[in-house]
This record gives sequence, structure tokens and C-alpha cells, in this order.
Amino acid sequence: MTLYTIKDGVPGVRFATRADEAAIFALLCTMHSEMAFFGMNPAKVIEGIRLGTERRGGVIFVIEENNRIVASLGAVLVSDWYSDDFFWLERWNYVHPKHRKGHDYARKLIEQGKWLSDWFLKEKGQRIPFQVGINSLDRTRAKIRLYARHMPCIGAYFMWGEPPLHPEKMMQAQKDVDTALAQRDRTQPFVVPTAAKTVLHVSGYVR
Repeated sequence: MTLYTIKDGVPGVRFATRADEAAIFALLCTMHSEMAFFGMNPAKVIEGIRLGTERRGGVIFVIEENNRIVASLGAVLVSDWYSDDFFWLERWNYVHPKHRKGHDYARKLIEQGKWLSDWFLKEKGQRIPFQVGINSLDRTRAKIRLYARHMPCIGAYFMWGEPPLHPEKMMQAQKDVDTALAQRDRTQPFVVPTAAKTVLHVSGYVR
């Protein structure tokens, strides 16, 4: 069941404007401190925000509570390395930690991204898919399940090596992979690391 109409999108979700840029930057700083693997270049972040607020090949959607932005999704129009066909690539879908419980803001933003693709098809006759991904070691399983409930799963992300930020999280994840491999020939069932098992499950490869 979709939450949007082609005419109006998702109720409570709106396009960001230039006046929202400072609030969006602050929200993305919170996101970075919570889950980023790499350092932040503020100038690149600001330019990325302006691509969306000025509609220069990007869009940003926001949700407000009491006139304060508490959730946002950013997407850019890109093509893959082998093609000239464009698609909307999600850059972020983030809800402030204090505004997660009791709300479905993340889902509303997913629905708004789907609306973006549907709007272009139905109003402009252009097929521009909306593509998302999850780069996180925090609540990864729940995030996979959220997206899988509303969009087809077409792959997964993998990483090896220690990133500059929060290397201890990656080290633990690598240990989980090593543990799973060490158990592969034992009598116990093969244990795929939690997030990977969830991807396999939602993709239909395991039950």
C-alpha cells in the first residue's frame, strides 16, 4: 500500500528550500556522528545540499515537527558507469534519534522517493527508477527489513578493511565473518552473519 498520490506525494513530506539548508546541514552532522565510516568535508556536504535545494540534478525531502526539520531524504540524478540511463540515487534517509519512536518517518521518506520515480513516469513519460542502499553497521538488519518491505532487493554492499571512523565496528564485523567461516564444516548449522542472512532472506535465497 502506497502512502502517496501522484498529485501531492506523501502527506507531511515536502521539498526542501534554500531556507532549510542550515537545518539540513545540522541534521546530516548528527547522522555523520552516529554512523559514518569516513570523515566529513563540510564544503562537499553544503554543495550536496544545494544540489537538492536548487534542483540542480538533486532533490531533498524533509519532514518537520513544530517547525523543526527532524527527518530528511536526499537523492541525486546519476547514471551508472556503463550507461547513459539515469536513476535517482538516494544519498541519505535519516531521522533524528529523538524522533524515531512512535513515527514512521523513514517509511514516509521511502514512499516519497518511490513517488518521485512514479511521478516522472506518469507525468513526463520518463522511466527513472529510485535506488537506495544501506551503508551501516548500526541497526543494519532492521534497515534491510524496512526497505525490503517496500522495494525489491537487488543486491548488497560489502566492505573489507578498517575505515577511518569507528574501525572497531568493522573489526567486530570481520570477526563475525571469520567465525561464520570457521563453523562451516561443523555439525552445527552454518551461521551467516546477521545482516547478510537478512539480505539473503529478503532476496528469497534462504527461508
